[in-house]
Amino acid sequence: MNLFSFKNLSLRTRLLVTMGVVFIPLVVVAIGSGIFLQHAAEQFNRLTEQPVYKLQTTSRLQNQIRSAHALVNNYASTQRYVLREQFKSEAQATENAFVEILAKPFLGPQEYTLLANARREWQDSVVLANRIFTSTAPKAALYQMDQSVNQIMFTLDQIYDAYYSEISAQRSQINEAESRFLLIIAAAIGFGLVSAVAGAMWLARSVLVPLREFEKGMTHFTNDNLTYRLDLNHNDEIGRLARDFNTMAESLMEHKTQLEELSSRDGLTGLYNRREFEDRLREETQRARRYGKSLSVIILDIDHFKNVNDRYGHQAGDETLIAVADLIRLSARPMDAVCRYGGEELAVILPETDASGAAILAERIRASVAESLTITPQGVEIQVTVSIGFAAFPQDGDTGPGLVKAADEALYAAKQEGRNLVRSH
Repeated sequence: MNLFSFKNLSLRTRLLVTMGVVFIPLVVVAIGSGIFLQHAAEQFNRLTEQPVYKLQTTSRLQNQIRSAHALVNNYASTQRYVLREQFKSEAQATENAFVEILAKPFLGPQEYTLLANARREWQDSVVLANRIFTSTAPKAALYQMDQSVNQIMFTLDQIYDAYYSEISAQRSQINEAESRFLLIIAAAIGFGLVSAVAGAMWLARSVLVPLREFEKGMTHFTNDNLTYRLDLNHNDEIGRLARDFNTMAESLMEHKTQLEELSSRDGLTGLYNRREFEDRLREETQRARRYGKSLSVIILDIDHFKNVNDRYGHQAGDETLIAVADLIRLSARPMDAVCRYGGEELAVILPETDASGAAILAERIRASVAESLTITPQGVEIQVTVSIGFAAFPQDGDTGPGLVKAADEALYAAKQEGRNLVRSH
C-alpha cells in the first residue's frame, strides 16, 4: 500500500491498519533491542553529520541576509552612509556563504537547485539595494527588495524541509539496516519491526501533517489574516474539513470586505466618510513627508444650501448634494479621495499634487457645479454654486489637521468675498 492510497483511506481504517502492524512486533522487539541499539546509534550519528552541517550553514545564511536587509531598511530611514559599507561587508559574507555551501559535493539536486535560486534572488536584491543606496529610496525599490528577501527566506525554508526529509530518509535507512541486522537473529522479528515503523510513519505523516496545516490556518485567522487557505487535497475526513475551512474563509473574507466598505462610505452620497477622510489624510501626510511628495487638500461648501432645503425640501437637498458629489467624483482622478466632510461640506485629498494642480482641479469643480442643474424627481430644477478653499503640503500645513485648518480658512475667505469662488490659503 503506497502512501497516496493510504492517505485516501478513512482515519478509522488507517488507525486499525496501523495498530495491527504495530502490536505484532511489540511482543518480540525487546529480544533484539539491546543487540542493535549501539550499532544503530553509531549509524545515525554518521548519517546525520552532513544534514546537521547543512542546517547550520543555511541558518547562518538566513541570519546574514536578515542582517543585510535590516541595514538597507535603516538606510532608507536614516540615510547614514556608514550603513552602505556595512551592507557591502554583509553582502560579501552572504555571497561567500552561498559559494561555500554550493561547493559541497553532498548536496542533492533539489537542494542545489533551491540554493542556486536563492543565490540569484539575493544577487537581484543586492542590485535593488545598490539602487536604494544611490537614490532617495523610492517606495517601489524598497517594496521590491522586501518581496525579494521574503522569496529568499521562503526558498531557504524549502531547503530546510528538504534537509528534514533527508534526515527522515536516513532514519528509514537506519531502520532498514536495523531490520537487516535483526534478520540475522530472526527474520520474523525484523519484518515485524519494519512493519511497525512503516505503519507508524504512515499514520503520523497522514494525520499530523494535515493537523499542523490546520494549526497554521487557525493562527492566521487569529491574526486576522483571512486570505490564508489550506492546501489539503485528501479524500478523507481531514480533506473534507479542509474544504469546509476554505469555504468558511471565503465567506468570512467577503463579509469582512463588505463591512469595511460600508464602514468607510457615506450612506447618502457614496463618498468616503469623515473617518475615512481622516485616516487617508494621515496616511498621505506621512507618505508625503517620508518621500518628499506633494500633497493638497480641497474643502468645498455648497452655497446657501439651507435655502435649498427650506424652499424645496430636504429630499431635494439630498438630490442636490448627491449631484454635486457626482460632479466632483467625475472631475477628480482615480487616485484622489473624495469625501463627505460633514453636512454640505465635501473634501478631496490630492496625493502628489502641488498648489497649482489643486487650483486647476478646484476651478474645474467650481465651474462644473455652476454650469449644472439638478432636477428633482418632482421635475424641479435647482442650480447651486460652491465655494472652495485649498491648501498644500507642507507650506500651508505639515500635518493632516494643519492642512484641513488652512483649507478651511481659505474656504471661509471664499465665502466672505462673495461665494462661488476658489481661494488658496
